[in-house]
Amino acid sequence: MPTRYAPADIVKIAMDCEDLDALAAPLEFASTANDPWMVNAGILAIGHAARRFKAYPAALKDTLWARIHDFPQAEQLRPACLAAQEDIRHFQAKPV
Repeated sequence: MPTRYAPADIVKIAMDCEDLDALAAPLEFASTANDPWMVNAGILAIGHAARRFKAYPAALKDTLWARIHDFPQAEQLRPACLAAQEDIRHFQAKPV
């Protein structure tokens, strides 16, 4: 796995990975990035995890959600959070 990711890489990994463990490094990278679109990709990946695995990494979710307020684009990132939260609710995904 690369040590650096582009936003599209994170979403692709979330769509293609075999388990939640494969998302750990990309989500960690996204959660510490100083790029709002990288954080957005991490949020989208959480939604994909909820759909695919009926589970999501709770600590990373909390970190990514909190990070949107670090950026002037927070209002643009909010819909991704709402969509991912809806995926968690709809698919009854469990925090892990």
